[in-house]
Amino acid sequence: MERLRTSLGQLADRFRRHPVAVADPFDTLWLQTRLGHLATEIRRIETAPRIYARAHRLMAVEAAYDALLDEACRLAGVPEKDGPERGEDKRWLEEQELAARGWSW
Repeated sequence: MERLRTSLGQLADRFRRHPVAVADPFDTLWLQTRLGHLATEIRRIETAPRIYARAHRLMAVEAAYDALLDEACRLAGVPEKDGPERGEDKRWLEEQELAARGWSW
């Protein structure tokens, strides 16, 4: 009987409407603008023929970009998932989640 109650509770959770977080539009705009600037900087560093300390700069800018992606996901109400640690895979997943919610940068 307890198993049935647990299963029904889990099923009900799937269909229950969860409140959507309403973010301040200026915070959203600021984050989108910063993400755009950092994405441009990453591309510039990757394509520059000669740049001093390329690896160090790229790691620093990617870390800043990842931190902003985390903040954007919180602001957009993207649930945290157990998945890959910081890196290309997690970055791609977060970008897809934000794009699905109408974010662009």
